Amino acid sequence: MFKILPRHGAVIEVGVFGGDFSARILALNTPTTLHLVDPWFTKPDGTLYDGPAQDFASSTQASAALEDQYQQVRKRFDAELSAGRVVLHRQLSYDAAPQFEDGAFDWVYLDASHYYDDVKRDIECYFPKLTRGGYLTGDDYGRRSFWDHGVTRAVDEFVLTGGVDVIRLHNHQFILRKR
Repeated sequence: MFKILPRHGAVIEVGVFGGDFSARILALNTPTTLHLVDPWFTKPDGTLYDGPAQDFASSTQASAALEDQYQQVRKRFDAELSAGRVVLHRQLSYDAAPQFEDGAFDWVYLDASHYYDDVKRDIECYFPKLTRGGYLTGDDYGRRSFWDHGVTRAVDEFVLTGGVDVIRLHNHQFILRKR
């Protein structure tokens, strides 16, 4: 994936979790700026935005775990945050999108909620944020899980709109290039 994507550009990762992929982006792609978007909080009812909170005994435990995860990501990228190379956005993906100018990013990596409606909305929100020839990429293409192929269905539907070239659909990753 990193051999295909342009290096030293502006990148945004939507859905960060613990920052493991963010660290790979920084190490292998060396973007000038990496924006990281993740809510790191639960829904008002205490459930997670991206699926069941079965790993937690209570909504309080889920909230505490997400807060801890957010603090760990801040600590992990402290030097990059201080240098302005990494920018954190503790928001839902669709709430963060309007902050960015259209054409602001060389590539976007989507890995937030995998439910069809959410993936479709993320694609709609972030596709305009790409430069012409920029790349829309993401994870879990071809995986069913509890979201019932939400990523695959949304990506396949978007490809049919004709505004992108399919570069790669491999190893559960998708790479599309904006025409």
